[in-house]
Amino acid sequence: MTTSRTRKAVADDIIGLTADGRRLLEERVAMIRDVSLPLLRPLLAVPDRDERDVAEFERLVEEQGRLEALLATSITLPDDDDGTVRCGTRLLIELPEGEQVWIRPVHPAEAFLDDERVSTASPVSRAVLGARAGDVVAVTGPAGTWDCRIVSVGETAPKARRTRRSSRAKA
Repeated sequence: MTTSRTRKAVADDIIGLTADGRRLLEERVAMIRDVSLPLLRPLLAVPDRDERDVAEFERLVEEQGRLEALLATSITLPDDDDGTVRCGTRLLIELPEGEQVWIRPVHPAEAFLDDERVSTASPVSRAVLGARAGDVVAVTGPAGTWDCRIVSVGETAPKARRTRRSSRAKA
């Protein structure tokens, strides 16, 4: 018999990805499968192979498998826009110094995809989830507590495509 507690635990284990995040992760898997691994395979067969190539090949195979499993078991979040900040909602926040920054709280699995995405495990994401435009929320982080004002909620400005450049994203 399934209890409400069991249903809640199962619901908490479901990973929700934004539609854009899902697309970017699928592109990453395709890049690994169709470009990176085929380039490395011939390097593994040579007698004096570089063990760094072997390590990179193994890392990419593991990453591909992890991402394929994530994509197979996750759901795509709906584009709900009732003005409340949820996982996947794009919002403009104002930092204490007055700087305004676009962020999008997302599951940690897609947080690395660009500079706008912020893991829902981060202090700023935890503070803004459930808030609405105009709210001021307290963000408690390692350096202390600071106030963050929610300027705007939703897709109100064109997205700047800033993809993070890391060794993980290059391959």
